[in-house]
Amino acid sequence: MKRQILTIITIVLLTTTVFGQGKTLIGIVPFKTAGTNERSYYGSPSPNEYQSAIQDAVADAFIKTKRFSLVEREKMDQLKSEKNLQKGEDFIDGSVIEQSKSLGAQYVVLGNISKAKVEQKQSYVPYLGSSTTYVAEVAFSVRVVDVTTGEIIASNSFDKTSKGKNAFEDALKEIKPQIKKFIKDNFKIVASIASIEEKNSAGDATKVLISGGTSTGVKENNEFKVYEVSELLVDGKKLIRKKTIGKIIVSKVEDENFSLCTVKEGGAEISKKVEAGAKIKCEITNE
Repeated sequence: MKRQILTIITIVLLTTTVFGQGKTLIGIVPFKTAGTNERSYYGSPSPNEYQSAIQDAVADAFIKTKRFSLVEREKMDQLKSEKNLQKGEDFIDGSVIEQSKSLGAQYVVLGNISKAKVEQKQSYVPYLGSSTTYVAEVAFSVRVVDVTTGEIIASNSFDKTSKGKNAFEDALKEIKPQIKKFIKDNFKIVASIASIEEKNSAGDATKVLISGGTSTGVKENNEFKVYEVSELLVDGKKLIRKKTIGKIIVSKVEDENFSLCTVKEGGAEISKKVEAGAKIKCEITNE
């Protein structure tokens, strides 16, 4: 009886692991800030609150793509708090990247906030008297690092100035679509061909099943380019080659893990490569 229970538990754990492989695990390191640690004016949020709001906006954008899982924030905060302040920032970032790798992260996001403040501006209008306007300035940059290679694979800067009672919130709200675009431009949905579902009389693939569904944001009519991945040694350096062999379009999203696609180009090559056991990937081309 105990053996049966253990077998069931093992199957459940293995199943969970397989279905959990679709998302990339990233760690977001507490963003660095520049400038004063004082409040912009009496009653305004503290710099730490601005820092948290910006970092949360970036984290939320990654989560909403449905392509990423995040390392627990408490663990990432702990990594940053343990850094040696006597060392240079390059050493610190390198140390944090290595520790993030030990937590299972595939990428880490490093941020640097150059401006995050709200100021009160006084102005005088004839006959109406003086008035107060709130002006917010938000500026920060992010770098995404591959923990395996230590290379920066994507980076960008964001800035916005806004006025009004909710100046800071409005500025951050306008930046969010830019963050979302940055993520989607640099981290495309990538899936594998799980099986060839249908072939024509010539043996060419006409329908394929890919390992991508609602859990990673795949939708009907999404187009994917199909390519073969190979590794080449050039001048003593290993380089990854992606050779496009076809195009497919999602005709039906079956569930959170799989989608049925119609082959639009390269049916013969797709069949040949899949049956030969080649490493084939599908990357989204329209979002």
